[in-house]
Amino acid sequence: MTRLSKWIPFGAGEISQSSMVLGALALGAMLISVACGTSSSSASGATEMRVVQLAPDEQQPLEMLIDNKSVFSSIAYGVPTAFTTLTAVNHDLKLNLSGTNLFDSPTEPFVKGTSYTYLVTSSLSAGVNLQGNKLIDDHTVADKGMFKIRVVNGSPNAGAVDVYVVTPSTPFNVTPPVKPTVAGLASNAASTYQSLASGSYDIFITPAGDQSCLILSVPCLINLDGRNNTAVPAFQAGQNRTLIMLNQVPLIPGGSLYTTLPMLADLN
Repeated sequence: MTRLSKWIPFGAGEISQSSMVLGALALGAMLISVACGTSSSSASGATEMRVVQLAPDEQQPLEMLIDNKSVFSSIAYGVPTAFTTLTAVNHDLKLNLSGTNLFDSPTEPFVKGTSYTYLVTSSLSAGVNLQGNKLIDDHTVADKGMFKIRVVNGSPNAGAVDVYVVTPSTPFNVTPPVKPTVAGLASNAASTYQSLASGSYDIFITPAGDQSCLILSVPCLINLDGRNNTAVPAFQAGQNRTLIMLNQVPLIPGGSLYTTLPMLADLN
């Protein structure tokens, strides 16, 4: 099992040495845990879910109850849980902090043989403390020689972003300009899966409609391009991956720094 134990920090042109707060994962007796990385539902036909806490103002570990039974007792910020299997019916999902209920979704539907990534998010500008966003993971294999990638803008205050997944050394100072792979991805939203040829890619995340960092010497929100001690991401044919952008904590007064989680393995 591959543990997701540290962030890849980027922002404001500097590298942060912030460490993750690691949360212990406790699973209720009604659910059976499976691998932290790739889901098993595509092979077993099980219904399953993992949780990712992306609300930077709720840094204390949260507890998730399913049908009033504690399933994840300590969900830390930015630490994806293991997958758990559950029955394909409507479930009552609750998020508690120190025994106090913060969020309740009483009739959350689950479909047989489907894998879910449940995002716990917030909206600082709208004053929303916690909300849920249940994503369906793609377990279909891409065409021969291809992989799939999905991007989540898990920052409550970054605003809409553009995501560029491009071959290394792609020139940006060209006319017409290079189009983003994902355009205008709103806060707390996820893109559809994008199919690309297997290989190594630079990944840049910029404010929506702003290519300044791609053609000038200014920092992007995220640079996954082999600089800043970060290897160029490489993808194998048949892999499905999710990349999550989130706030670096603690929040910086008067500014924001952003980071990513290591790629989540959705398939292979």
